[in-house]
Amino acid sequence: MLKSRLIPLAALVAALSSAPVLAQGSTAMHRVDIGSAMVSTGGEFTSATSGSQLAPGSRVMLTEGSQATLVYPNGCTQPLTTAGVHSVPATCVAAAGPGGSSAGAPAADLGGAAIISGVAVVGAAALEAMDDEPYVEPPPVSR
Repeated sequence: MLKSRLIPLAALVAALSSAPVLAQGSTAMHRVDIGSAMVSTGGEFTSATSGSQLAPGSRVMLTEGSQATLVYPNGCTQPLTTAGVHSVPATCVAAAGPGGSSAGAPAADLGGAAIISGVAVVGAAALEAMDDEPYVEPPPVSR
């Protein structure tokens, strides 16, 4: 009876451990580092202030000499250093160099590990539950 309760519990643990990973790329905070920036969420561009939350697909326009940074909830940062219009990606695409921080990369790896661990626990519980009933050989068939 205890083993039959393990399967739903393991499934619940797996679902809850994967939720932060799925929600990880929901919004990014916009930080104006140098100069000025404008943002658009599908309409006209408006003046941007540091600390505003931007949804994936929003656009950031930088003027010449301006710089901004997108800061994701997992701590990963994506610098915007060139003039022009930049789209806000759903997940952080950190620069591979001195300009970017990949601090959020291990958090994503840990989230994936949590999902895999949850699936392994559910599988182990399912296999263990199969052994609840001992095999009983059926009686011989009489003709």
